Amino acid sequence: MLKKSFICLLILAALGLVGACFMSIYTDIAFDEEKSEREQVVIARLMQIRDAEEEFRKGHGGEFCGTIDSLVDFVKNGRAVVKVDEDVWTDELAESFESKRAAIDAGKFRSDTVWQSAAEKLGISNPDSLKYVPIGKSGATFQLRKHEAFNLKSNEFDKVCEVRAALDDYLDGMSAKKIRLLKQDLKKRGKNRADLFEDNADDYEGEWYGLRIGDLKDPQNKMSGNWE
Repeated sequence: MLKKSFICLLILAALGLVGACFMSIYTDIAFDEEKSEREQVVIARLMQIRDAEEEFRKGHGGEFCGTIDSLVDFVKNGRAVVKVDEDVWTDELAESFESKRAAIDAGKFRSDTVWQSAAEKLGISNPDSLKYVPIGKSGATFQLRKHEAFNLKSNEFDKVCEVRAALDDYLDGMSAKKIRLLKQDLKKRGKNRADLFEDNADDYEGEWYGLRIGDLKDPQNKMSGNWE
């Protein structure tokens, strides 16, 4: 009888161990799946911001929009170039006029720009939402900075921009332990991390993790994403 009870206890212990292993694996898979889903939502918003910055640059001499609020204002109230219809600038016109502007003023050359609202061209129905991280912590916003970085290849300063979504913001509400382990893994692999912006220098962790487009220190980045 005692032997049977002991065997039953061993079976229960084994089943408990199997169950614990299964739940550990299941929770890891569930965390990774939800993390991936949230990242895709954030990436989609970052790509909208990138498109808006590129549209802004077209009409502002290659300058980036310097704050997320001013970028939202541009999308809400700005105009974007749809197309430019021009007559052919011929050698004959070039000899007769010092510039296209002079030829236009003389009625010898036509240049018509077709405009559209920035929001309509970009397909953004709610421009105000552009500044907010779309999932996770309520009210969390994207961090946007612009700068000039020295390009060693061209020996010139290039205009650069960087937009960030913090991992702690878009994974807010998920397992704090798994987020901590995730950061440790990212740090080990040197992935999806960066130095803090100066205004976050007192952050207790001393480093930043998340998704971003652009790189203030790399003029070759060309607003690519750190997930690409």
